[in-house]
Amino acid sequence: MQAKTIALFMALILTAGALQFHYDTQVEYFAERQAFVTLPDGKTLKVLSFGYRNLVADFLFIWAIQFYSATHITNRFDYIENIFDVITDLNPRFKAPYLVGSWIMGLEGGRYRMAIRLLEKGARNNPEEWIFEYDAGFYAYRDLKDLELAEKLFKQAAERPNAPPLIRRKWAHMVYMQDNLDYAFRLWKEIERSADDQLSRDSAFHHLYQIDFERDKQLLKRAIGEFRRRFGRNPAELAELRVRGILKEIPRDYQGRDYRYDPESGTIKARRNYKWKSSY
Repeated sequence: MQAKTIALFMALILTAGALQFHYDTQVEYFAERQAFVTLPDGKTLKVLSFGYRNLVADFLFIWAIQFYSATHITNRFDYIENIFDVITDLNPRFKAPYLVGSWIMGLEGGRYRMAIRLLEKGARNNPEEWIFEYDAGFYAYRDLKDLELAEKLFKQAAERPNAPPLIRRKWAHMVYMQDNLDYAFRLWKEIERSADDQLSRDSAFHHLYQIDFERDKQLLKRAIGEFRRRFGRNPAELAELRVRGILKEIPRDYQGRDYRYDPESGTIKARRNYKWKSSY
């Protein structure tokens, strides 16, 4: 059986080499041109592979890498989703095509939603792996600027077995970036409680400090606005909001320190300021 497998593989390699040689001698290789690619669907190829579907998937994967290295083929991305769907239908547990295919789709072709679809397929077929949804979340966040989709993907990745702490932090950060402050605070508080490394503890502290400030700032702005409506001026100091009965307590920052308040403009500032949203 092993000898037959090797013989079949060598025959496929030799056939591919012969076809490539013929192709190279017939065309001006580096000229820009178009190509036409058609493949049977994965179900049909499983039958045609006569039990060697993993070998056929390997062969097609190697060919796909070569094909997508040929940058002079101007319409090569017209076929990419079908090609990698066929490969991953033949061998759903073959992890490399999901990752490499998504890199080509996204980083070379700019087709990020297509890349995410392929990675989600990889996650469905390999439920023990977190890398597929993590990469998909990265594309959603960095390239599509789709925070809701990125949150969903990072959450799914974080819930996979053996997912590293980084992914839960990415999920919590996406929640924060969408201004869901109470939910984000709960997630970061849990990260802070369960952290067993300094990076996670520091990241949790920075987020909890900023989220606490943003929630307090909203509360204080409403209270200052109410004070202004009643008395026609801003409070001279934040303590006046408590004295006048507008707030029961004056909130302090996550370290228990007073916020900085400018009575002239009515603005509140924290001693620390993490500008994640302004840079997005």
